[in-house]
Amino acid sequence: MMEIKARGPYSFEETLRYMKRQDDCLYTVKNDAVYKAESFGGHKVLMKLTAGAEDSVQIEVLFNEGASSEDIRDYCIEWLDLGYDLESFYEFACGDQRLGRMVEKRHGYRMVGKVDITDAFLWAILGQQITMSFAYVLKRRVVEYCGHHLEYEGERFLLMPPAAEIAAIHSDVLREMQISRRKTEYIQDVMKGVDAGELSKARLETFEDYGEVLKYMTSYRGIGPWSANTVLMRTLKFRNAVPVGDAGIKNAIRLVDGMDAAPSRAYIDQVTDQWGEFGMYATLYMWETL
Repeated sequence: MMEIKARGPYSFEETLRYMKRQDDCLYTVKNDAVYKAESFGGHKVLMKLTAGAEDSVQIEVLFNEGASSEDIRDYCIEWLDLGYDLESFYEFACGDQRLGRMVEKRHGYRMVGKVDITDAFLWAILGQQITMSFAYVLKRRVVEYCGHHLEYEGERFLLMPPAAEIAAIHSDVLREMQISRRKTEYIQDVMKGVDAGELSKARLETFEDYGEVLKYMTSYRGIGPWSANTVLMRTLKFRNAVPVGDAGIKNAIRLVDGMDAAPSRAYIDQVTDQWGEFGMYATLYMWETL
């Protein structure tokens, strides 16, 4: 059993609230606990996350094939963004008329990320121009098809397959899953890029400049500004990333600003440009207004 204290405010209840809204096949929420299977260098692990002391999360390792406690701890810190100085964002948000109310309402809410960039890219492509609920259905079909899992006390916990394995799925199989022809091509191309190292996490983490990494990622077919920013937010933790063209941001600004019609792109850019280094968390909290 280990307990991890966040840097600044953290609410496990807010993490649970977010996770319960999702239908992500890569974790399970039950009885106010989160169960997550992961592979660390081929060593399968099953974690159980529950609320810890103030601003903390408690991790119980239910099954472990040999992963180190340090790797598990580091994974959870990255996954739940526990190392981020959330107080600095709160200081900024309290001076912003759009964000101030949500900081109070969702105090301690942190970004639930996607540590595995294969997961992040798959989700970013599947989520393009369809409902979130159907995107989760499609993701489950891909993950279940590959068959990686961990069994514990009669229950099956799915594991994310490697990029090469997803890239190797025949186009006809992906089409039978109801994934469009174009997205099928995007998935295969991007997964090949991840496997080759061109779009690997290690490669993308070498970029320090947001504009440069955005330009590099969007040079690949199937990765537009929205998809790239989604990965930059949830996996690479570029704090100034904002998912350009996101319907949620547009609807949130319209709601908060009391607009009768959807805001223009210029108006949205004017708002989001003010967020600067806090763009990632401003986006996260604006989504909560919906």
